[in-house]
Amino acid sequence: MSISKLVFIDIDGTLLDSSHRIPESAREQCRRAQQAGHRLFICSGRAALDIDPPVLELGFDGIVSDGGACAELDGETIIDERMPAESVRMATSFFTAHAMPYAWHCPDGMHATERYPHRFGIWRKLLRHPQMRDSWHTITDHSAPLPPVSKGTFYVPENGSLTVEDVRRELADYATIIHGSINASSDDNGEILIPGVDKGTALMKVSQRLGVPLSDTIAIGDSDNDLEMIQTAGIGVAMGNGTEAVKSVADMIAPNVDNNGLAAVLHRLLR
Repeated sequence: MSISKLVFIDIDGTLLDSSHRIPESAREQCRRAQQAGHRLFICSGRAALDIDPPVLELGFDGIVSDGGACAELDGETIIDERMPAESVRMATSFFTAHAMPYAWHCPDGMHATERYPHRFGIWRKLLRHPQMRDSWHTITDHSAPLPPVSKGTFYVPENGSLTVEDVRRELADYATIIHGSINASSDDNGEILIPGVDKGTALMKVSQRLGVPLSDTIAIGDSDNDLEMIQTAGIGVAMGNGTEAVKSVADMIAPNVDNNGLAAVLHRLLR
């Protein structure tokens, strides 16, 4: 009998295909993996309250959210990192000065500027899953206090006056800035992370909590926020539709998400 593995799976572009649906092949292989004794975890950049109900209904063993800042295992919170208030203040000031849409991930959901959902296209998702609407809050006063923040996301100006690299340089002393995964094929969005906190550090903490060596972990993702977990895991897998950065550090490259990529790699590694 094969050794039970801990499998960390990204959502967008990995579990969800380009139509934001879970392929039936992925559902089946996730179910078979758990029946075989493996433990499966969502490992997402999303806030926990922003995860689509159909994803949660698959019955994962735990959830890593907010790019590794938060994690829940068997209903218990085991990771709860917070961004320093000064980092939030400086980033908010910069985004406001440049009229950039932005959102903060908080315990009660997403706090976003009015323009952010339109750039993000969130309304399409909320129409499909209206129960998620209460987790979105509109920022009307940029100086108003926020609940504790785990992570942020932003869009650069549509006129091309700034790039994600420009934002990284400006906020280098306050936060880690990476290219975002909202539109993996576009460079118009970025993520604001707590320095030293990422999906890789969360993977290590979960595996330590469960007493499972890193050699018995698998990480599967497609975007730059998956890079550390792919490097950290015993086997790191990049999706065929993934960025060149994650492909360059992966041990294996799966087929494209729209070509049953997740199912193929789960079948290969967990049979």
